[in-house]
Amino acid sequence: MEKVNKPKDWSVAWKNPFVVAWVGILVIVVIVNFFMVSMAIVTTTGLTVNDFYDKGKNMAAIVAKRDEMEKMGWQIDLKVPELMRDTSYPLVMKLKNKQGEAFDVDSATLYYYRITRKDDGEVVFLPTGNIGEYSTEINLPLKGKYEVVLELLKGEEKFLASRKVFVKEKE
Repeated sequence: MEKVNKPKDWSVAWKNPFVVAWVGILVIVVIVNFFMVSMAIVTTTGLTVNDFYDKGKNMAAIVAKRDEMEKMGWQIDLKVPELMRDTSYPLVMKLKNKQGEAFDVDSATLYYYRITRKDDGEVVFLPTGNIGEYSTEINLPLKGKYEVVLELLKGEEKFLASRKVFVKEKE
């Protein structure tokens, strides 16, 4: 008996494998997009500043403030050790003016920020008794990257310095 090849009937779209494959890919893309949008809504925004737009809007003022701080010429000696999670570390800071002479400030505060707002915090430096020398202890609760901002106030002058630090897991 000889086999007769009947031509396929593609008139019904759901019987066409190409149509089924394209619809399947489209459904997968829509499901993945829905998942990603819902995760973006449910999880944190990643912003640590409530008024981020207002603070970044006036870039010229920010650059002028940075130039003003450079003219002040304050020298900060603050060595941050390799940090481990949930471990206290003493920090000692020494300040010198443009001429290299130690001087005191009205307040010195170290702010630390993480991508989630609930893990932000601050520590206040206290004078040690020596001119221009301050100390504090820092204990960062979670491992990962932190943005650390040092704020020094002396009268009407304000000096800000920032850097990123990485906190490791305890070994």
